[in-house]
Amino acid sequence: MDGNVLLTTRNGIFQVRLYKGNRQYIYKSLKTRDVNKARELAVRAYYELEFRKEQNLPVQQKRFGEVIDEYIKLRRSQFQRGTYGQGNKANQQQTSEAMLRQIIRVSKFWREYCGNKPVDFIDDALLRDYIDWRRDYYLRMPKDKVPRNAKQNPADKTLEWESTFALTLLKYAQERGYRGAKALPKFRHVAKRGKTRPAFSIEQYRKLIRGTRRWKNEATGNPQWRYTRELLHDYVLLLANSGIRVGEANNLRETDLVELKDDNGRPLYGFNVNGKTGRRLVVLRANARGYVDRVLARNREWEDRWAVAEANDAKAHNRKTTKHGGWLFRMADGNKIITLIDQFNEALRREGLSHSTDGEKYSLYSLRHVYAVQMLRRDQVNVFDIARNMGTSVQIIEDYYGKDATSLALATRLGD
Repeated sequence: MDGNVLLTTRNGIFQVRLYKGNRQYIYKSLKTRDVNKARELAVRAYYELEFRKEQNLPVQQKRFGEVIDEYIKLRRSQFQRGTYGQGNKANQQQTSEAMLRQIIRVSKFWREYCGNKPVDFIDDALLRDYIDWRRDYYLRMPKDKVPRNAKQNPADKTLEWESTFALTLLKYAQERGYRGAKALPKFRHVAKRGKTRPAFSIEQYRKLIRGTRRWKNEATGNPQWRYTRELLHDYVLLLANSGIRVGEANNLRETDLVELKDDNGRPLYGFNVNGKTGRRLVVLRANARGYVDRVLARNREWEDRWAVAEANDAKAHNRKTTKHGGWLFRMADGNKIITLIDQFNEALRREGLSHSTDGEKYSLYSLRHVYAVQMLRRDQVNVFDIARNMGTSVQIIEDYYGKDATSLALATRLGD
């Protein structure tokens, strides 16, 4: 082919060198010891290269799995630089620990679905077919192989996030020239917005609180069990009395606490939250002050134990805890909370509250719903202030919580 193709061997395996222009070459193994087969594959590779150049496609194909690896490496580097807590977010991409964990989790599905396909082959049809493939993912798996916390039927919102993530990966590949001049696919699964997380009634919420109090009092023999159950009890109370998201609560440090006084002189606590909508001050209900004080007192009580653990084994303690003044909510080893969902699920099971009457599973986010509904029912705070305190929009408040929050005063007026 006019000197554009060179066939060589390495340890008896044929290799090909293809000239791609500008004194640059592509090298690839042909994975055969047969010279005739090697010639055929080399010529085919040459014509494929010429075709890709004519069609303005990338001359070297990147597989989707390679793009995933490259993207995860980038986001892990961002996380390790520790830029998430810094300002100026508009000018730089940020990667929190939770986001990195989510990216790695979702990448598993995309890698298995189409990781071996060239990234420039990914189109709308392939993205659309992913939805059905993903819905059946755990159903195809033997029951004894299904992970303990796996959702067999992924929520619509989950599928929306995963399809959006695929578009993010493809945009990354496009910016680096891995797709040539091919247009980006546009398919994105859009979740139906009518369904809300199940919310506890006030009677169920009170039953849950009584249950977590009783459960922690039962842990008399093991200090760590007692600590974790006390933590769960206060954690539930503070989520339900502040309306903050679970991830926002897990990222709180003691230095994020703010002491306030209302017009009546009542002392209040506020949280300086750095959440999905940016920074905001979340004002807790007045009765939540005691719960915060209890968390702080418990942290002081356990500080010496955490210091000993850090001295004995650096791996047993998260050094960022000391560096940044301490997490507000900490596990029994002093480290930041990753999740309390297992303990919460056990508390729900003990009280017979695992699922709503419609068969929907309660979660820690159901406590955010409790806060919104109770604040709306009080009929003393307008929806704009509630939305701002929760870090969401008025539309979300009305669509997701309003229908469950008809106050007694409004009911009386409507009934007149």
